[in-house]
Amino acid sequence: MSNDTDTSGLALTEDESQLEASVARFVSGEYSFEHYRRTVREHQSMNWSFWRQVADLGLIGACFPEDLQGYAQSGKEPFLILEQFGQGLVVEPLVSGVLVPGALLAASGERERFTDVFGGLMSGERLLALAWAEPGQRFDPSPVTVRATTTGGGWRLNGRKSTVLAAPRADTLLVSAVTEDGPSVFLVSKDTAGVELVGYQTLDGQRAADIRFNEVDVDHEALVGNIGHGLALVQAGLDQGAGLTCAEAVGAMSAALALTVDYTQTRKQFGQSIASFQAIQHRLANMAIELEYSRAMLQLLSSGMNRLPQSGRGAFISGIRSKILGCARYFVSEAVQLHGGIGVTDEASISHYFRKVTALDLAWGDARQHLERYRSERSADYDLVAALY
Repeated sequence: MSNDTDTSGLALTEDESQLEASVARFVSGEYSFEHYRRTVREHQSMNWSFWRQVADLGLIGACFPEDLQGYAQSGKEPFLILEQFGQGLVVEPLVSGVLVPGALLAASGERERFTDVFGGLMSGERLLALAWAEPGQRFDPSPVTVRATTTGGGWRLNGRKSTVLAAPRADTLLVSAVTEDGPSVFLVSKDTAGVELVGYQTLDGQRAADIRFNEVDVDHEALVGNIGHGLALVQAGLDQGAGLTCAEAVGAMSAALALTVDYTQTRKQFGQSIASFQAIQHRLANMAIELEYSRAMLQLLSSGMNRLPQSGRGAFISGIRSKILGCARYFVSEAVQLHGGIGVTDEASISHYFRKVTALDLAWGDARQHLERYRSERSADYDLVAALY
């Protein structure tokens, strides 16, 4: 990489800084740890009053570009919002229920067809869920068990999907299925006859479901994009989820560091705070370095994720995600250890940041899987920064 590389696009503009500050104030004011626990326990991970505030403030619309009826200017906006959501442990499914399915629909080339869908997502009135994972397939996006066959009036789906994030709250499912012409994606209303959901709470307090499709009939219009091109659509959604949740992970790291510093300054041994011990100071310093490194990588990701052609986008996202989530897993483990026994209790907020990062790492492919993808898809002289500038 040459020394004259222009990286000025990594810095936030004045408008972006104002957005970041306003979201930080909103989350800190409306989403305390107590609010998070009530949302998980009493509202089953979806406080619709808070969600309407998110929509009314335009935060959902800020995650979509103008050609999709939104008003994002640079593509950094969803990262700025989600970093604050991660810091506040927000469980409402902005990524899994809105941005991931939105990316898939946008990649279909049928944006005009889904104008009303995008409008409903941005208004907070609709949630979709991408049903892609299947039992025993781990992170392989290729559908195997769910099959779609043609009927006189459309398509018939049979099979099972697992760990479908946001499905219990979504009104519509985006289902990947095997057809005679290859993998395809179908829009299926959750209320369609033959769709059976078993909902449950995930490790970080969100909602997911395992879904069985028993002779589910949909019309021809249910097909999204072209027949046999479904794998590329699913990958577009997965890339969106993999990239954007990096921002949540960095936000969680930031909150975890603040909690850990505060705890070590309060906890006393031998008549002094444990923060005064050199060994503790070294561990806190290492955590701070990991956080700053992850923030720098997130800046690179937010600046370039939507600028790269599809051919180089996968390696770019996976390379950065593998580093950020690897750092985050180490980070929250250190934070829990420095809290001692209380760090694993439900009453301690630090334990929930550990759960958050663990769930983020598993949601759209873990750090190891993305590292393998980066190794296999990048060229020998590939450079993350040079890929952009």
